[in-house]
Amino acid sequence: MAHESPAVPLLVPSQEFLAALLAGDRPQCVALTEQALASGINVTELYQRVYEPALYQIGQLWEANRISVATEHMATAIIESLLNQVYPRVISARRAGRLIVVSTAPGELHQIGAKMVCDVFEMHGWDAVYTGAGATVAEILGVVRAQRPDCVGLSLSVGFHLNQLQDMLTAIRAEFPDLPVLVGGQGLRRIGMTPIQTPGVHYLADLDALRDFIFTLTSG
Repeated sequence: MAHESPAVPLLVPSQEFLAALLAGDRPQCVALTEQALASGINVTELYQRVYEPALYQIGQLWEANRISVATEHMATAIIESLLNQVYPRVISARRAGRLIVVSTAPGELHQIGAKMVCDVFEMHGWDAVYTGAGATVAEILGVVRAQRPDCVGLSLSVGFHLNQLQDMLTAIRAEFPDLPVLVGGQGLRRIGMTPIQTPGVHYLADLDALRDFIFTLTSG
């Protein structure tokens, strides 16, 4: 399976997309998404070069009390609707015969990063099972037992859930000692490096790193 094409110039100004999100202008966000895709970028690049930077800026604005939690939730809901819109472009006709279970860290309610991870795996022919946000350690383990995946992915968006993430990793490793586990998300990126030291756990800083790691898993 060949790597995706190199990044092409992005015709959508990031600030224009951010302004549309903050205004709750879903039609404009849809139009800008279509404009970005028409410019030749792939879905992974759309997520990483348009959606992620906007979400990070919105999070920073909320933390600085410059926007309300209602505005933050509104923008998040628009992004989730856009993920659903582009989903038909995600599914690959070529199947890898592999499966990943993806979850947020226990107690974590920010789920867009986890959904993006599912989409990137499905772009590369994997089947992705998403547990939903806020699942407990026991609930996530239950899904892993039932699905018997080739890999587990865990997303951490807020740093104060780090202890819950570590608890989840410890529980997975105790029951599934050889199962590869991927971790990532804004909560870990803000630390600058992952403090996770659990064997067999791989920290991936962004979707480009995730894509490269998928090639390693699929070809292994």
